[in-house]
Order: sequence, then structure tokens, then C-alpha cells
Amino acid sequence: MLIQLLVSISFLFLLLVLLVLFFIRHQSKVPYYRLTQDQCVTLLKRALQGILPEYEWHAFIGMTVRDDDVLDELREQCLLIDEYGVKGTQLINGRLCMCFNKQGLSQLEILLDEWQHKSNYTV
Repeated sequence: MLIQLLVSISFLFLLLVLLVLFFIRHQSKVPYYRLTQDQCVTLLKRALQGILPEYEWHAFIGMTVRDDDVLDELREQCLLIDEYGVKGTQLINGRLCMCFNKQGLSQLEILLDEWQHKSNYTV
């Protein structure tokens, strides 16, 4: 009886260790979204031109940035623009693209000017 109990406890412990190792190994393979300064500038330009697809905008503002405070600040500013500066979407070449109001466009212009003039910034 005691041997069965020890074997059961050992088996459960081994199973727990294997599950933890599996989780640790596969946690790092979660996809992430990385941007360069040029990609940020392009995203902002396309938003100002009214040709930024809705899915790209939502992917950017919905991404998780853990390792870069500057990029996360840009994302949060764009999230505020999404909250108060979006009119809706418009269909352009068969794609839904973001449409911003005057306040949103002026804030995007400020961000674009700032990001075009950042020096030696890599995300």
C-alpha cells in the first residue's frame, strides 16, 4: 500500500515537471509583432492618407509591447486616437480602411512628424 502511494506521488510529480517544462519551452514561441521606425512612419502616413486597412490599425493598437516603452507609448497614443478620433471605415479597393475625424488627423500628423524625426531608433 505504501509503495503504491509513493509510486503515485512520484508519477504525479513527474507529470507536473513535464507539464511545466512543456509550458516553458513553448511559451517563447508565441508570435509577436515587431516594428521598425520606418514601418511606424509608413503606418502613420497610410492612416493620414486614408488607405490604412482596418485590420492593420487594430493589429497595431491591440498588440502587446513588453520590451519597448517608446513603441508602447506610440501604441497608447494611437489607442486614444482610435477612441476619440475615428469616424469609422470606408471601402477602398475592396478593403475596409480607417477614416479619421479632424481631431484624429491632427494628432496623427503630430505623431508622424515626431516619428519621422526620431534618430537612430530601432524597435
